[in-house]
Amino acid sequence: MFNRIKNKVLTAVALDQPALPSGPGHQAYGGGSSTGGGRGNTNKDYDAGGKRLPKKFQYARPPFLQLLTYDELKASADHNVRPIIVPRDISLLPWNTGYAECVNSGKSKWNEDQAAFHRQVLSHPSKQYHDLPYTYFGIYDGHAGYGAALAAANQFHYILHEKLVDIIDLLMPRVESENGFAMPLHATLPHPSLFHKQVSKDELIVGALEAAFADMDAVLAEDRDKYRNAGGCTALVALFILGKLFVANAGDSRGVLCKRVKRRKLPPPQRAECNGATTGGAGEPEDEKAEDEFEVVAEPCSFDHTPDTERPRLLTVGKHNPALLGGEYIAMEYAKKPTTKDLGARILYRQGAMKGWTYKTLTATDLKIPLITGVGKRSRLLGTIGVTRGFGDHDLKALGSNLPIKPFLSAHPDVVCFDLCQVRSEPADENSDGEYGLLVMATDGLWDVSESQQVANTVFGTLKRFPAERHRYTMVAQELVARSRGRANESGHWRLSDSRAAATVDDISVIVIPVYQYYQEYCEWTRTVAARNQMRTAATSVVEAVSEAELAKEPRIATNETSSSSESEPPEEGQEAENNLNTINLQPVAGKTVPMGLADALPAK
Repeated sequence: MFNRIKNKVLTAVALDQPALPSGPGHQAYGGGSSTGGGRGNTNKDYDAGGKRLPKKFQYARPPFLQLLTYDELKASADHNVRPIIVPRDISLLPWNTGYAECVNSGKSKWNEDQAAFHRQVLSHPSKQYHDLPYTYFGIYDGHAGYGAALAAANQFHYILHEKLVDIIDLLMPRVESENGFAMPLHATLPHPSLFHKQVSKDELIVGALEAAFADMDAVLAEDRDKYRNAGGCTALVALFILGKLFVANAGDSRGVLCKRVKRRKLPPPQRAECNGATTGGAGEPEDEKAEDEFEVVAEPCSFDHTPDTERPRLLTVGKHNPALLGGEYIAMEYAKKPTTKDLGARILYRQGAMKGWTYKTLTATDLKIPLITGVGKRSRLLGTIGVTRGFGDHDLKALGSNLPIKPFLSAHPDVVCFDLCQVRSEPADENSDGEYGLLVMATDGLWDVSESQQVANTVFGTLKRFPAERHRYTMVAQELVARSRGRANESGHWRLSDSRAAATVDDISVIVIPVYQYYQEYCEWTRTVAARNQMRTAATSVVEAVSEAELAKEPRIATNETSSSSESEPPEEGQEAENNLNTINLQPVAGKTVPMGLADALPAK
């Protein structure tokens, strides 16, 4: 009894909770340094002269949540309650997209996740191309502070827009010209004759995303001497453009396209009776039969980048750059952990990009710390960080040494493309969300305790309970966050509701995007483009008809113009014309060749 009361008192006063900011009059609402999740920590908040560097962006939650006051921010960061925050006005998000988030249980002062969306239009200055709309969503999981995630949420969309503007001439559908020619929306673009390859629009968009990721990381590198340390962050971006979905990921956040599709038709199972007759599945309720026609599928849109999943790349970097290991680490992987007792014995190992295993004789050098330790989500690079791609971390050092980690990290994303025009839809089924899918984008706070298939089942289970609710996608996001957050027990530990397993203690952010809503918007845009082309074609036909009518009158007008122009010719031009006429009528002189004139060319009478 005493221990129970003691635990409740400790939970109430929250001795492990960081001090909150002093109030709204304070210059900044709070810091943001934390070691969270084994991802390392840096502390470069001062310049060379000892002056404290300013923050580039003031801490805030995503604008569409409308948490504008200090008290609202303070309440959203309550580590004991861990409230689930959803948008007050879902109309601020396109297509009634759902969003929900939850702060961590105390590992960092503030929620270090960030989310953003932007709807933009690409317009060509010459007006030779149709305006091309696109929509971007981004979710960023910060570590060692919220600065990098906050910077990416505020800046990445500008960088991406610049990259799309660079390819505007090749990306946009051309307005129909007078001859009726227009470039198809999904054509393969011929490169200028200077090059020898053809580049598709998909490759142009993928290149824009890859370049934008690299530039965002470069911006953080430039800012580290101007602004307070930003730490690092993962990046998961979804781009809807030209009827396609592009998902770019760098880090361990994850995107999953949750679908509900028809099962393959199989013959009904036969059951033998005592009299030898067979019966099928008679007697089953119609609702169960209808439900059995469909199956829920979780289609991956990204792949986690951890030391375990990127082991070949990291070992290759260490193998070819031994100076990065500082003589303390070794870029090898062993089938079993070697000890001093194994010296001189043969041991299975692999290094670099090797997929298989081979033997070597163990030496003292092999007893150094492996570059990668642990497996799965517990794997660590240089014993420090558990994620290997993303933005920032330019000043991150390995724990216990001064070795830089950034040379092993990468901002390069994996990009996956889905062509929504290829989806086979049956309107009679009223299963648009199932056929086109719901894109779930979430930080690792969700995926640490949930499998992709479990998330997909939760998505359509929630939609089934609220089929016509306007806020149903927000309800889906809220349900996903609630399941992964779990509930706090009497000891203050968070446990999953459906089991006694530990719930996530990390920040959780979830976006649920109804892909079909975008596809409807895209179809409307294509119809608008086609209608404008028809109007221009009709206008061109009228202009051509008028031109032909004017050309029919042109000979008579030309005769009048000739007579009038001869009367008003200048003296020099008149004299030249008279000389030409005289030249034509001259008789040839004996012994000289004279150019034949018009009179000579005429047939003799």
